[in-house]
Amino acid sequence: MSKRIRKLERGAADLVTIAVGMTIVAIAAIGTSYSLLYGRQALIHQEHYKVALYKLRGFMEEQTARIRFTGSSTASYRNDLAWVITPQEDEVDLDTRTDRDGQAVRTIATLRRGPFELVDNVLTSMSPDYYRVVCTATWEEPIIAGDEFGDQRDRVGPERTITLQSTFVIPG
Repeated sequence: MSKRIRKLERGAADLVTIAVGMTIVAIAAIGTSYSLLYGRQALIHQEHYKVALYKLRGFMEEQTARIRFTGSSTASYRNDLAWVITPQEDEVDLDTRTDRDGQAVRTIATLRRGPFELVDNVLTSMSPDYYRVVCTATWEEPIIAGDEFGDQRDRVGPERTITLQSTFVIPG
């Protein structure tokens, strides 16, 4: 009888060893898949920052070039300076249509320019001494399909913002 009990004990020990090993493998597989999903999400967020910064810089250069040409005598809109104090807004795509787990996701950013600020220094004879413009890009990161493990607060996606400020002198 003792041989039979020892066989059963060895069999039970083997089953426990297999169960523990499979649990460890399952935990490792879940951790790996979640880290891959999180890594993919982090890469997408980084790409959105780069594209938003690139498009915001282009938007800002367009606005500053517009005010530089206003000072020239050949500018057709030279006498109508209402656009200088009127904030401008534009919407752009941050990414091309990407297929993520069967869902097409688009991220739209809003580019905004506040009114141009004319900065005068009373100690100099120049008027204005320089112009200052502030432009911002804001967007909301989309919920990534397949991310069922994340906290609900993380899945909503906080609003992201980049702000650029430029000061320049128009040579007269």
